[in-house]
Amino acid sequence: MLDDFMALSRVLTGVNELDDDLGRQYLSRLNGGSFQPALQKALDQFRKLRKGATLVQQVKDKIVGADDLRGIACQIVLLWYTSLVQDNLDLQHPPPSPSFSYGTQQQYFSGLVWRVIGAHPPGLSGGYFGHWRYRPENEPK
Repeated sequence: MLDDFMALSRVLTGVNELDDDLGRQYLSRLNGGSFQPALQKALDQFRKLRKGATLVQQVKDKIVGADDLRGIACQIVLLWYTSLVQDNLDLQHPPPSPSFSYGTQQQYFSGLVWRVIGAHPPGLSGGYFGHWRYRPENEPK
């Protein structure tokens, strides 16, 4: 199941280098609640797809394009990029104020969003106290 989840996650996120340990944690979070039936259905559908050059298009058509699977596909992307799990998968009837569950500190710091925007997560600068006072070495002048 982990291999299928990781392969589907790579297609959905557009990132080939995903951490397997983090994937195990994310899979456990999704399997531990109301997401489990939709996740299982999405993984079953993913296993039926033909691997190859058209895999991305097949995922778009058969999983993201399917009304009953779009919510879990969006959830997988949200999870990898932000470590958040939205408590309601119903995209047709979202609640007035959505509720989210946050992951661990490590999951938050590992969010793909930080890599994509080229920034560090708030609260994890990686620099010494006062480092913000100086211009970054890689910043164009």
